[in-house]
Amino acid sequence: MWKYMLSLIVCLLSVVNCQLAMAQRQWTLDECMDYAIAHNKQAQHLQNEQQRRKINVQASKDARLPRFEGDMGGYVLSLHHAGDGNKFNANQSLINMGVSGAVPLYTGNRLSSQIKASKYALMAVEEEMRSTDKDIKVQVAAAFLQVCYDKGEVAIARKQQDISRLLLQQARSLYEKGKRPESDVVEAEAMVSRDDALLTAAEGDVTLALLDLKLLLDLPDSIDFDICEPTGSIEILPLIDSHNSYTRTSSSHPAVRSASYGIQSAEQTVKVARSGYYPTLSLVGHLGTIWTNISADASHSGHIPMPIPLGKYDKFNYTISSEIDWKRKNFLTAFLGLSLNIPIFNAFETRARIRSAKVDLEDARISYEDAQQQVRKKISQAWQGAVTAQSRYEAEVKSEESSALAYRYAQKRYDAGMITLFDLTQSRQQWFTAAENALRMKYEYLIRRRILDIQTQ
Repeated sequence: MWKYMLSLIVCLLSVVNCQLAMAQRQWTLDECMDYAIAHNKQAQHLQNEQQRRKINVQASKDARLPRFEGDMGGYVLSLHHAGDGNKFNANQSLINMGVSGAVPLYTGNRLSSQIKASKYALMAVEEEMRSTDKDIKVQVAAAFLQVCYDKGEVAIARKQQDISRLLLQQARSLYEKGKRPESDVVEAEAMVSRDDALLTAAEGDVTLALLDLKLLLDLPDSIDFDICEPTGSIEILPLIDSHNSYTRTSSSHPAVRSASYGIQSAEQTVKVARSGYYPTLSLVGHLGTIWTNISADASHSGHIPMPIPLGKYDKFNYTISSEIDWKRKNFLTAFLGLSLNIPIFNAFETRARIRSAKVDLEDARISYEDAQQQVRKKISQAWQGAVTAQSRYEAEVKSEESSALAYRYAQKRYDAGMITLFDLTQSRQQWFTAAENALRMKYEYLIRRRILDIQTQ
């Protein structure tokens, strides 16, 4: 009992330590993507579907193997007649058992087509899994970089708050020296209050963004989730002037490849349905034994059922006279031969299957064309978004630099009494607006670039 309790406590402590370790560390973007793919319900459904398709492939291959089945049966028959001066009594009991088997030799290419169709279906679901992984990565990247952007907004708000407090101290100092009116102090205090509210709102946005990302990853509520922000300067990678080089990769996109394998699987399914018009040839055999006990006090004729393959029965005829008492005889039965099945008319069932398979093939071709269009659309949008975001980011960075320089000159002019606090506040607001725009376009570019990389991988 104590050993059981001790092992239970150790397990609980290990679980708690694992959750604490997950809570204490910060998650990178790649870790978030991997975790989301591993725990996404749609991805898990596709993994189960992949297992089912693998089972179907193996079942299609196993259909070439021989089939064996055992049979056992028996009966007791008693015949009695008295009349017309004749008397007749006969008793017969029989027990038979054996094993029958059949090996397909020719099935009108049904088995080979079924194997190919199941293989293409497996390849299609594997490509669909890769396409789903791409979609999950795009969603996680967007949510992750939204958190980074909101955290950057918090950093800007704190910097703005620090500058506002310095301006308030400076306004009070100048007011006490009689160099500035009291209205500058009031205005500076109002500015500090506004910046405090902006900081609170920015911190709330971070909390909501982290919650959205946490829900997207389907993390337990007990984990105190946080991310590791990208460090270092942003790397602007050159983009090709034309998106043709990107759209050329659409044919290798998992969604397009999945649709292509769907067409090939549907083509093989048509062949499977068409095989219903062809005869089938099988090697059949049976091995068994019959134990019978027959007795009669007068002439008696009858037959003993002889099992043969495919569940059919033949008969072994016999005749005995009253002088013969035939008891407890054993028969060994064996049979080996060929069974040819020629389809003649099956109420148009084969024709209906072929027509249905052709409709599925046409639908698969439509899905392939739609997948191509959707992938080209995604890649084109991702490329254009990355190009636009890159140009806007570079422009906003220059705007931020010039706004920061303008604010520094405005600060000097305010110190010299050449402009009012309102003018300085306007210059400061223009600087932080430019900083926010540069930050926004930085993460916009990162998102667009990462989406483009994911779509063209």
